[in-house]
Amino acid sequence: QGRTRRRPARERGARPASAPGRQAGARNPERACGGPPGAASISDSRRGAAHRVVQEEGADPSTKLGAMDMSGGSDERELGRSGTMLERAGTTLQRAGSNLGLQRASTLPTEDKQLRHAATMPITHDLEAVRPCCCGLWKVQQMTGFVLGVLAVLLASTIRPIKEYPGANDMLGITLLCGFFWVFEVAPIYITALIPVVLMPLLSVTSSAIAATAYWNVIQMLVVGTYLVDIALEDVHLPRRAALKMLLVTGVVQPGLLLFSFMFLCWVLSMFCNNIAVTLMVTPFAIEIMNAAEEQARDEAAAHSDLTDQPSSSSSDSEEPVPDASILEVQRFSSGLLLGIAYASTCGGLATLTGTITNEVLFGVGKMTDAVTYGNWWAFAFPTSAMCFLLSFGVLWFRYCCCIKLKSLTRDVLEQSYDELVKEIGPFSRDELIVAVIQIVQFVLLFMRPTIAKAVTTPYGESLIGDPTLAILPAALLFFIPSVVRPGQALLTWPSVHEKFDFGLLVLIGGGFALSQ
Repeated sequence: QGRTRRRPARERGARPASAPGRQAGARNPERACGGPPGAASISDSRRGAAHRVVQEEGADPSTKLGAMDMSGGSDERELGRSGTMLERAGTTLQRAGSNLGLQRASTLPTEDKQLRHAATMPITHDLEAVRPCCCGLWKVQQMTGFVLGVLAVLLASTIRPIKEYPGANDMLGITLLCGFFWVFEVAPIYITALIPVVLMPLLSVTSSAIAATAYWNVIQMLVVGTYLVDIALEDVHLPRRAALKMLLVTGVVQPGLLLFSFMFLCWVLSMFCNNIAVTLMVTPFAIEIMNAAEEQARDEAAAHSDLTDQPSSSSSDSEEPVPDASILEVQRFSSGLLLGIAYASTCGGLATLTGTITNEVLFGVGKMTDAVTYGNWWAFAFPTSAMCFLLSFGVLWFRYCCCIKLKSLTRDVLEQSYDELVKEIGPFSRDELIVAVIQIVQFVLLFMRPTIAKAVTTPYGESLIGDPTLAILPAALLFFIPSVVRPGQALLTWPSVHEKFDFGLLVLIGGGFALSQ
């Protein structure tokens, strides 16, 4: 209201609704679309100013009524634009609720910490679903898995189909029970992984001491070492800065080029880091860019609707709102981009032993530990990884990028995202450089393990250095190197590890080893 009173007298008269004026208003969302909650009071003040102008100029009643009609028409347009703004805000909130594709219910979390748990077991966060079984605890799906798992144990223990090895029947029942519990998500996957250490001694398969040894071995220590470096990368936001820099260097923002840049970054990072960690690091950043592009498209659609609302341009009312198609293009491309991040991370994880948990588990099974090294696995799996990456990019480009222009995603959107990153964490620092160097050093040490192991042996020629030592050594350095961004702290702190490290993953790997052995 104060802003309305301070306007000069020459601006308080009737102003023609020219197209440039409306376009200038469209560039300011708060003015063009109602903006803050005080838009209603501003409209009331404008109406009062119009009445005062009519009274001061001594106009006749018809002129006064005309001014009131003009004021009422402008209020209706302001209310319409305010509704457009609210609709855009509602769409943004709705997209935020389903950012990572966990679209089973609207109650799924959006906080980063809760989202990590929902990614491993989304069914437990689906609070709106009907749960008719077990006093409202389980869905029908979970109850089905429980019945099938218990039934498998009973049938294997009573029918005993394996005659040569009687103990194998009980082990078969335990394996099927865990499989059904994992597939149907009867219990958290980490709790299901503890079932073998309970049932094996009870069914006389093996002792508790032997079963418990499978839950902590060299593979778990290898996972700890690689995950610590991954957490440090996430803390310094290095993947996010690298992705933005890559997009800004390319210059032209094209859907296919944007998809390839994100997929290539995830593919390369997943060779050095765990592919689950890479996905969790890159996905929120990609969603941020897509949300900004969709908001830009909605602003353009609102500006286009403002132009078609002019009374003088009656012919434009019959035209279709062309900018609305750009919103659909952004949403379509967003789906392809999220799938591309997932596919590229999976393809990159195939290339190295530490890129994915399945490779690490395979590395710890039986004679594979001695037969497979980081180098010969790379020579075997890298061509497959590269071919899968190229095939997945081609399929996603044809399905989601072909025949779209993505006009709303401009270089200005990328520059704005980079400016926000600089405001949040500052310019490129020594912390990011050191963490990147440590990640490369860890990769090189693991790759050169056969050569390094020959340097330290027992008098009998047995090697003393293995992958856990080479993975933990550079990771431990992160706790001894001071940070320049956070004075008084190390590059990696234990509270950050405690918050982001998935300790249940170690139990899950141990359960797999217990079943395997």
